[in-house]
Amino acid sequence: MIALGFEQKQRVGFAYVMELLAPASPYGRELVRELHPACPGEEAALRLEFQNIAKTLTVRSRLEKPYAQLEEVFRQVKDIRGSIARVGEELSEVDLFELKRYLLQMVEIVSLFDEINGEAGYHGIAFEDTLSALELLDPEGNRLPAFHISGRYSHTLAAIRNEKREVEQRLRVLPVGEARDVFLARRTELVAGEQTEEDVVRVFLSRELLPWKEAMRSNADAIGRLDLTIQKAKLAVEYGGCMPEVEGDSLRFIGMTNPQITRWLADIGRFFTPLSLELRSGATILTGANMGGKSVVLKTLALNVLLLHCGFYPFAQEAVCPLFASLHLVSEDLEATDRGLSSFGGEIVRLDEMLREAGKGRSLILLDEFAKGANPEEGSAIVRGICSYLNAQSAYTLMVTHFDGVAALAGAHYQVTGLRRMDIAALLRKTAGVSVEDRVALIAGCMDYGIFPTGREQLPMDAINICRLLGFSEEILNIIEKFYL
Repeated sequence: MIALGFEQKQRVGFAYVMELLAPASPYGRELVRELHPACPGEEAALRLEFQNIAKTLTVRSRLEKPYAQLEEVFRQVKDIRGSIARVGEELSEVDLFELKRYLLQMVEIVSLFDEINGEAGYHGIAFEDTLSALELLDPEGNRLPAFHISGRYSHTLAAIRNEKREVEQRLRVLPVGEARDVFLARRTELVAGEQTEEDVVRVFLSRELLPWKEAMRSNADAIGRLDLTIQKAKLAVEYGGCMPEVEGDSLRFIGMTNPQITRWLADIGRFFTPLSLELRSGATILTGANMGGKSVVLKTLALNVLLLHCGFYPFAQEAVCPLFASLHLVSEDLEATDRGLSSFGGEIVRLDEMLREAGKGRSLILLDEFAKGANPEEGSAIVRGICSYLNAQSAYTLMVTHFDGVAALAGAHYQVTGLRRMDIAALLRKTAGVSVEDRVALIAGCMDYGIFPTGREQLPMDAINICRLLGFSEEILNIIEKFYL
């Protein structure tokens, strides 16, 4: 199953996106907490979810007022599933008050939903008629949110209350004495009788409400689904989501973004470069110099695949993604060492566990600088061996690596654009005489974080160029270049 840990969800930006959601109802908020990725075989249900988001996007601008009113009612709704669960048993007066208020709110919700749904035509979201249940709890028909046990439910209760009022009127005028004591005793008897009869009525109402119990529960679920669908549509508008396809053998994202990283970059005056890539079964390699944003690619891909599986529009211009039975992200800085292992040991254990699970269905495996904690010779051999193995497997694998010779073994190869399109000589003139901090900022501002496919092993000069731009010793760089070239 797709199950990234809490820290991994934070690192890739999934937790951040979930915090952007603002469901109005408790039922919508619970659906966010209980989100789980769809599995292969659930494509049809997922398509309906995406179609409901599309329907919201299509009609919301024309029906802005009823949508706003609907969300306002959702904000007033409380979670009363406990009271609903007690229907058929003995409901308290608080339960009956909660149920009546909920049924009153359902009148507004159904009216607004009918207006919206006449144009939207939502799939799988519907509200059941509970007006008769409201009439049961509102025998006077005043449609007020308050509740009291009406004398209309019981002639006995009405008679007791009438007599109690008469007794209380006498008590207001009777002086202290024997006659007053008689009336006080009678009032005590009447209060006890009233309580007993109210208990009888509450049991009666609980039984009478039983035919609408499932309808009330179903309507709570529908509120949650509609609420979350509206929030998903808002998210798609705000951050550029698209209707994805969930079929075929290719995983393809065009113009993919990551809201969390976009915000981080905006805070320092930079922009996120949209990412485009395509994966098929086997190994795909991503290379590029440090500071080039290779890890961002993995995090952004993991985020959008996970969002798609959870029924959200991915943040991209175009998205095609089959459903995966499992998604795995292995990164040195995300591997726990609480089993007495080094970070490299943690990577190896995770990869072994992952490969065992990958044989159970279509898997997506993301490896971020795997084995960089090993010595260069062994690390290179390990990564090349893993790449060669994964390239013959059905799993979809994207490997970020800095080791030479790996890309030649992969089915596909992407590189980070980095400083490839920049005039290094011109950049050197700009960095002359400025502080290291300013040089770092200049390099970051010139770095192209986009990626492009290449069939060549072709290694960029970005690392050496970055050394030069940061003012590293030219004498040592000349020696380095002799080894490199």
